[in-house]
Amino acid sequence: MRAWAFVPVLGVIALLAGCSVSPFNLLSDEQRIDLRDGASAYQQEVLADLVVDETEYRQAAEDWHSCVSSSGAEPSDVTHNGNELTFNVTIQAATEMAVASIQRVADACLPEYFDAIGRVWVSQGTKLS
Repeated sequence: MRAWAFVPVLGVIALLAGCSVSPFNLLSDEQRIDLRDGASAYQQEVLADLVVDETEYRQAAEDWHSCVSSSGAEPSDVTHNGNELTFNVTIQAATEMAVASIQRVADACLPEYFDAIGRVWVSQGTKLS
């Protein structure tokens, strides 16, 4: 068996790099609307008011984590990285094809549960308690 570790999607790297609010990650209401309207139904519901509160942010991270876990990948515990929540993922499978299959399913979890919500959270500059 081979162990594979990966960060689920490049978007996570951008989120991790955006721990502080700067002019580069502030989002206008128009940008938030575009994010919301292009997101999954799950994220659209959270972003209906164009704001992400801490409870919504934490729930989205947990739902993303659960989705990745259900894919057959092995996510670590959700942890704080600065003002953001994240986790690492390991995939163990007998073949590279099996790893790729699990990774495809795990990768689909980010845009389903977290990507737009995380981007709005970062742009708000809200501190985790």
